[in-house]
Amino acid sequence: MVAPSFSTFAAISEVFITAGVLYVVISNLKGMAFNWRLALGLVLFEFFVNMLYMVYHMQHHTKTQTEETIVRLAAAHGSLPLIVFILFAIYSVLSYSYQKRSRYYFREHSRQTWLFLALWLISVGTGQTLYFLSYKS
Repeated sequence: MVAPSFSTFAAISEVFITAGVLYVVISNLKGMAFNWRLALGLVLFEFFVNMLYMVYHMQHHTKTQTEETIVRLAAAHGSLPLIVFILFAIYSVLSYSYQKRSRYYFREHSRQTWLFLALWLISVGTGQTLYFLSYKS
């Protein structure tokens, strides 16, 4: 099955979004200033492209994809992308407010930060895997 253009664009853009999220979070974790402009751009792009893609995909999902592996992975993937997106938006606001007081949110909450990054990477990894399993030749 040929992948729809929007699906391919979303899959590719998610790699770049993830690189941006990792940069923003890890640099703040290391004590660098929170890059709020980049974080805002990532949140807006993630919302207007990838979150809307998820809505589009839910509306246009066909029941022909019943392969057991895909169904299990989709069930595991579930709402994780929405959860990590909301967390990133919240953490960005918190990081911005911490920076105003010369503090580093991600550095002060390192366990929470690493858990968030792990969840983000699991979300992206399962999403990419679903893409490749769904549209493999």
